[in-house]
Amino acid sequence: MHLTPRLKAIADSIHRCKSVADIGSDHAYLPIYLAINKKAEKGIATDVNKGPAHISRERIKRYGQEEIIDVRIGYGLKVLNSYEADVIIISGMGGLLIIDIIEESLDIARSSQMLILQPMKDSYLLRKWLVKNYFGILDVEIVKEGNKFYEIIWAVPNDKSNESKAINYIDDKLLNKKNPVLLEYLDNKINEYETIIKKLEIHNTPNAIKRYKECVDILEYYKEVKTWMQQNAE
Repeated sequence: MHLTPRLKAIADSIHRCKSVADIGSDHAYLPIYLAINKKAEKGIATDVNKGPAHISRERIKRYGQEEIIDVRIGYGLKVLNSYEADVIIISGMGGLLIIDIIEESLDIARSSQMLILQPMKDSYLLRKWLVKNYFGILDVEIVKEGNKFYEIIWAVPNDKSNESKAINYIDDKLLNKKNPVLLEYLDNKINEYETIIKKLEIHNTPNAIKRYKECVDILEYYKEVKTWMQQNAE
């Protein structure tokens, strides 16, 4: 089975687990791949709607994995029991929605051994929430898929809050890897914020002025990171 680059990056990071739960499973591609490749002994594919869940069941049967993968309908982690899933995957959703899903079933999330999260936006806010709410960030990666960039976060339940830890728009773990995709990602973010700033310049409302200042600071951060990376390139 062929996976997209972002899903392949998630799958490759899982070496072996007893049970994996894919929340909002996007037709069960990831659980099927993990089952076929003996990376998960059991899979749970979830969706909030019956239609996608039905498609998942049909695809699971087509690949002969119906004895291994269970399809469940429901919101977020509410369809899981405590300690049922070693690995919980939540991908393809906004960072704020991922926060809501974890927050509403915090006991379920904390009973897992690892969370693999792929927010479509607001990854900075998601990472900030994780370290404040007793999760440690093991790793962060940027994956390019077509013309889009996706951040993947690997987090584990922690015994203490790291609220005092500084969380940046680019995680330090990414900077240390010197991933060449990161330079492309930085260029993309720089262009994005330059465009936003130009649009905000013509507005004089208090909210627009506040947002303008925020975007200028974020733009300068990305430019500084890019300069640092170029200076430290091998």
